[in-house]
Amino acid sequence: MTSIGLLARVAHQYFVLGETQQAIAERLQINRTKIHRLLAEAKERGIVSIRINAGTSQALEMEEQLRRKYRLDICSVTPNDTGSELGLSEVIGIYAAQTVETLLRDDMTVAMAWGRTMRWLASNIEPVTLRNVTVVPLLGSLSRRSSIDKYDAAAVFAQRTQAESYYLPGPIICDSRESRETILQQPSAREVIQKALNADLALMSVGGTTSSTLRSVGYMTDEEFDDVLRMKPIGNFLGYFFDRNAELIDHPVNERIVGVYPLDTLNIPKRILVSGGKNKVGIMAKLLEKGFFTGLITDQETGGSL
Repeated sequence: MTSIGLLARVAHQYFVLGETQQAIAERLQINRTKIHRLLAEAKERGIVSIRINAGTSQALEMEEQLRRKYRLDICSVTPNDTGSELGLSEVIGIYAAQTVETLLRDDMTVAMAWGRTMRWLASNIEPVTLRNVTVVPLLGSLSRRSSIDKYDAAAVFAQRTQAESYYLPGPIICDSRESRETILQQPSAREVIQKALNADLALMSVGGTTSSTLRSVGYMTDEEFDDVLRMKPIGNFLGYFFDRNAELIDHPVNERIVGVYPLDTLNIPKRILVSGGKNKVGIMAKLLEKGFFTGLITDQETGGSL
């Protein structure tokens, strides 16, 4: 991992001094391509954060329409333009950080889901010191590969806010229902789940069906995922797959999830959905209609579809 000092130095020269990547490369005597990678890493690790304070009239009107339709307390619509380095999940996460920052205060517990959007949200929270703040995961925190850690959000969020971070000692999906029950009976797991249920704020996302992070990182095999698809789910929320009526599908995978049960989140006062994409519109709409969320942060195209 690149040192923070080098990342900060490159970021300062590029964003503050306005030097070109070529000039920085020559000064540091390294390849220009590496400068590009270092700037990307600086943004991913939260060393650089970007703030754009401009809401178009179209976005503001859409936010109001979504608030009324889904009875939301909070709604924010982000741009949906993406680039070669950042996809839609990352863009939504970056903009979502600005909204989430307004909800943070001392003496609160924040419960967080997992995934690319959540990680980028956490990484772009402005560093702040809050008193007596706890961050807990809504899903299992145990991973067997370092590549999976890039989707962890709770620990990063805690670091950015100087909060106490808890871990749920287990994978998101166990190999059997019996393994799941064994984990959830442990006092440490029960403690974390209870803290999540007592949270003041929950930050959550959903997954679609055309692609799956759960499958790509190895929590589900291709065979399991294809078997789930045969039951025609509209997506997953907190690891659980839902049908077109926003009910859990009857599949063994749904019996192996380590984390907070979706319906149990309804007692958390502020529940913010941070997601977007064509393949997620179906599950987003159904869960919003069912009242799972009190707030929504999504991109303009997804907002229009909703």
